[in-house]
Amino acid sequence: MTDADDAPQLAGLDIFLPSPPPDAERQEAFLDEAAALALDGQPITVYLQDEDAWAFEECEPVRALMESAGESVLPVTLLGLDIVVSGIYPTTSQMQRFAQAGAVERAKPSAAAAACGPGGAAPLPREAGGFAAQLMGAAPTAPRPTGGPEIGGRRNLMGGDTGDGLPQR
Repeated sequence: MTDADDAPQLAGLDIFLPSPPPDAERQEAFLDEAAALALDGQPITVYLQDEDAWAFEECEPVRALMESAGESVLPVTLLGLDIVVSGIYPTTSQMQRFAQAGAVERAKPSAAAAACGPGGAAPLPREAGGFAAQLMGAAPTAPRPTGGPEIGGRRNLMGGDTGDGLPQR
């Protein structure tokens, strides 16, 4: 086996940079760091806002983030379609960690769990517990909770109820 066979697989990073940069020296230093990592075999693709405008339009996460928050979110670093850093240049160690972590195969969550975020939802308990269990009658041995907020003076904030009961038609 060669050293290349022993090297861990790395996930590619896509980095979207502002043009012109607010701090040209910092951006040049970042580009030097990224180039050094690329020469070491880390897959990194850098897009400049003025030269690669097509990439900013075609990349849905970057386009959506910029539409909602503006150009101040740049630079943006993506690992696949996940935004891992925005608003700052990632450090060399961050880029290495992201590329290593992205290469690790993860279990795919169910479609329902995927809607709860990038990692899916935590497994649900098999039995109801706490107040919900008591309401369902699943925990008759536990004492009923006491206290809580007073809800006698509640109002319908959607309109209609002015505190005198339901509106009459």
